[in-house]
Amino acid sequence: MELRTLHYFLAICQAKNITKAAASLHLAQPSLSRQMKELEQELGVTLFHRGHREIVLTEAGYLLQARAQEMIALEEKTLSALQQSQVLAGTLNIGAGQSPAMEIIMQVIDQIAQVHPQVCFNLIDGNADQIEAQVNNGSLDFGVIMGERPLSNFASLTLPVQNEFVAVFSDQLPLAEKTVVTPADLIAYPIITSNQTLVSDKFRAWWGPALPHLHQLMGANLAYNASLLAKQGHAVQLTYRHLLNLADQHLIARPLSPTVTDTSTVIWQANGRLTNLGRHFLQYLQTVVAAQGPDQARVNAKEN
Repeated sequence: MELRTLHYFLAICQAKNITKAAASLHLAQPSLSRQMKELEQELGVTLFHRGHREIVLTEAGYLLQARAQEMIALEEKTLSALQQSQVLAGTLNIGAGQSPAMEIIMQVIDQIAQVHPQVCFNLIDGNADQIEAQVNNGSLDFGVIMGERPLSNFASLTLPVQNEFVAVFSDQLPLAEKTVVTPADLIAYPIITSNQTLVSDKFRAWWGPALPHLHQLMGANLAYNASLLAKQGHAVQLTYRHLLNLADQHLIARPLSPTVTDTSTVIWQANGRLTNLGRHFLQYLQTVVAAQGPDQARVNAKEN
């Protein structure tokens, strides 16, 4: 029993005449009569008493009329919901580095999941170069990158969070006596940092004359893993403030002097077509960003 056939049946119920119903449906009367006979045969019941001028529904016909109206109403509601993107499905792939700004992304994901529990999200770790490449080739729907980079090839939204770098190290090191850490203070220590940090212009400027004397022991994208090396008591990790839970780790954090900060920016394909889920994610994100920092957020003009 097809929905199309139920539409035809309801048209006959309304017109009370097969010839008039066929005209309203732009069908030939013999074709419509044949489909109704096939429906009766399929259901094993008689739906109409066929008179000369008017048809009369049987008891089975009245029952089918009520059920058909419910089914057609559900069909129309479902189509309307799909067309208005009220029903979301699928998976959204988001690439990101580690940053406190990711709390905004998680807030958006949580809000979507509460309304649309059938959707899924993949969060893929990577540095800015990797994320830009994957957004470009379409394997990522969105990317969250840190630091000021040329983004003219992307649509983008700057998050209202500044990532401040701090030095993290064992509370047993002499550095623990300092309230801030300068480049000269770090010359004597092996340095652990992001795989991106030391190639950025801002850190080259920050190191200044100390740069040739720097001993970079490890580059790592995952701050927690890197902190396990700092915990051994010899190396100093440069990472974002509030990224690590230092409680009971015998680690402490000190601000850098001069201060070094990064922006956090969400990017997506400038000329790509977002999925329904992608559009909803972006709408939720823009709402959250506007509520948390409307004066700080910047939206690239290429946004879809």
